[in-house]
Amino acid sequence: KNVNIFVLHPDNRVSPVQRKLMTTGKFENVFNIAVKGNFDDCQNLVKSMFADKDFSNQINMSGVNSINWARIIAQSVYYFYSYFLVKHEDQPTNFSVPTGNFGDVYAGYIAKKMGLPIDKLIVATNENDILCRVINSGEYRPSKVKPSLSPSMDIQVASNFERLLFDVLNSDDRKVSKSMQDLNANGFFKLEKDELKKIRENFSAEKINDADTLRIIKDFFINYGFILDPHTATALGAAYKVKNNSKTVVLGTAHPYKFLETIKLAIGKNVDPPKQFSDLSKKIEKFYIPNVKHGMNQLISDVKRNQSEYIYLTSNETIEGIQIKGFQGFTEKKLMTKTI
Repeated sequence: KNVNIFVLHPDNRVSPVQRKLMTTGKFENVFNIAVKGNFDDCQNLVKSMFADKDFSNQINMSGVNSINWARIIAQSVYYFYSYFLVKHEDQPTNFSVPTGNFGDVYAGYIAKKMGLPIDKLIVATNENDILCRVINSGEYRPSKVKPSLSPSMDIQVASNFERLLFDVLNSDDRKVSKSMQDLNANGFFKLEKDELKKIRENFSAEKINDADTLRIIKDFFINYGFILDPHTATALGAAYKVKNNSKTVVLGTAHPYKFLETIKLAIGKNVDPPKQFSDLSKKIEKFYIPNVKHGMNQLISDVKRNQSEYIYLTSNETIEGIQIKGFQGFTEKKLMTKTI
């Protein structure tokens, strides 16, 4: 009861099911915010709030995505679990990981540093391939975010790469800061040859585009009767491209039901919802649209005072044009009494 949870998602940059999973909660202390922009914009807002010490201390702010080290530690556990399920005579194993923010695959790197016999951590990206480019070329140069069929990887500023950089640069925080300053000032930074060599000792990286993603989903379904979600499909595609003598574990990161339209496009069939989501389409969505003039800090304060604009949708309605001002409450009962 003493915790308020604010969930940010990029407006119109996630699948409808992804959005509904975030916006149909019944708890009065959970507030969803739809940000006009992409994932990088959402993350920049969170970082700016952390940087505002007065504000973050005032609300006792904490993060629950991979900004928080606890998230990385928790993710490292399943690398150990899956390794011991498939280990072969204690030989090293590859892990292929679909990633955009570098958090999940960085957890694998931590597992390797803790002693788990991992050969290569295969970084699978979509066309937002900042991680693939830096691992293969040594240049970290973000470009414009491109919407893709694997939207959770539509990221150009991979925050957790800074953590790897700290390790590669022998824990020299001044060098890390210099790289980040170069990125902010010039739009890129360049790794030295020995630094890139250290990264390549542990990581490989491959890019899988949307056309390949659809083909992989279709082929895997035809051959094995198993439906991959588009993110897992990129990891499978990357695993096929990396050739070494180690077996590879592909991390599956989402249920295909979250990406109905993509799956239908790939295999021509609908995906049945998991039992726990059978009534998801009937639930009412509730989320806020930030007033960019006032900034995210003001929005958080407004939401806590129940003074922000909000949107709510039924299963037959779309986002466009449904916006109601003068928010008076956030409970299911109060929302149900309002009409459009």
